[in-house]
Amino acid sequence: AGVLVFGYLLGIACTLLAMPLFAQENVRVVTKTLPSSSAHKECFAVNEHQIIRYWYRADALIDFNIQYVEGKKTIIELRHDRQALGSGGFTPKVARDYCMVWTNAFNKPVLFRVELARLAR
Repeated sequence: AGVLVFGYLLGIACTLLAMPLFAQENVRVVTKTLPSSSAHKECFAVNEHQIIRYWYRADALIDFNIQYVEGKKTIIELRHDRQALGSGGFTPKVARDYCMVWTNAFNKPVLFRVELARLAR
């Protein structure tokens, strides 16, 4: 069993070393309490050759969207309302700054955790 665990860990280490450097540097993990009626925003510059992978979990239902600003207008690319758990991947059609926004619309604080990775595709 010890040899299997060592082999597994060695395989993970080799995989991480083989990943492109930019992929390792573009990972964010955030754990935060969202006060009532507030939002948390994480923004990335993303091009059409990249994908953003995301995973989040909250203690209560929260709203999630991916958006960008064009002139004075905020454009929503993706929206999920009232979820406590979500994950997926976002591939832009055009290179620009995109923001992922989690909103707590309730009257009590909500603890949430998000993991994001900007990767080449």
